[in-house]
Amino acid sequence: EIVDLADNDKVTKGVYTIKSAGNQKFTCRQETGNRIVVDGSNILAGANINIYLNNVNINTFAGPALQIMGNVKAAVTIHLTGTNSLITKDNWYAGLQKDNEARLIIKTNNSDATAGILNARSIDGDGAGIGGGYYGTGSCSNIIIDSCSVIASSKHGAGIGGSKGHAGSDITINNSSVTASSTDGAGIGGGGYGTGSGSNITIKSSSVTASSTDGAGIGGGGYGTGSGSNITIKSSSVTASSTDGAGIGGGGY
Repeated sequence: EIVDLADNDKVTKGVYTIKSAGNQKFTCRQETGNRIVVDGSNILAGANINIYLNNVNINTFAGPALQIMGNVKAAVTIHLTGTNSLITKDNWYAGLQKDNEARLIIKTNNSDATAGILNARSIDGDGAGIGGGYYGTGSCSNIIIDSCSVIASSKHGAGIGGSKGHAGSDITINNSSVTASSTDGAGIGGGGYGTGSGSNITIKSSSVTASSTDGAGIGGGGYGTGSGSNITIKSSSVTASSTDGAGIGGGGY
C-alpha cells in the first residue's frame, strides 16, 4: 500500500506513525502539513525500516516533517523518488529529525543521483535541516547520504548535523550531490552557539557545496567552541565557504 499523506483519512491528528519494521511507502498529491514519525517501541534492533518517499511534500508548523524517535534501535533507510520536501516552520525542530543513534541512510534506487531529491529545511530553525532537533537529543550522528541529491538548510542548527549548541558527527556522503547551508551553524557539522563541533565527516565521489555565515562550511558551528576534526574528502568536488568561520574547520567568533 502507498499512503497519500495528504489524505487525512490515513493520518491520525496530523501524524502518520510507523510502528513496525518493513516497507512503508508514501506519496503526496499536494503539499501537506501531515508528518511522519517513526516510533521504535516495538521494533527490534536488528530489523530494517524502509521508508519510500515518492514526491512527498511536507511543510509543517508542528514538529519535524519526519522524525526518527530516540527509541528507534533499527536502521532506517529513506528511499527517494522524484523531489521530496521535508520542511518545518516549528523552529525548535529539524526538517528531518534524527533523535536516535542507529544508522540513517538516505538514498535513491536509481543509478542517476538526480532521480531522487530531498529538500530538508528548518526555517529560522534551532534544529538542523537534517539531524538534531533543539527539542530532542540535539546532537546527531550516523548519517549516510548515498547516490542521491540533498539540499539541507537551517538558521541556528547545521544544514546537516547538530542542532543549536550541539555536535554533528559520523556523516558520510557518497556518490551524491549535496548543498548544505546555515547562518550560525556549520553547513555540515555542528550547530551554532556552545560546543557545536563537527567530526568524522567523510565525502567520497560527490559534489558538495557547504556554506555558512558564522559557522564553518564543514566542521564547527559559530559563536562558541565549535571545532572541526577528522574531515576526509576523496575523489570529490567540494566548495566549503564561510563569511566569518573556516571553509573547513572551526566556526567564527
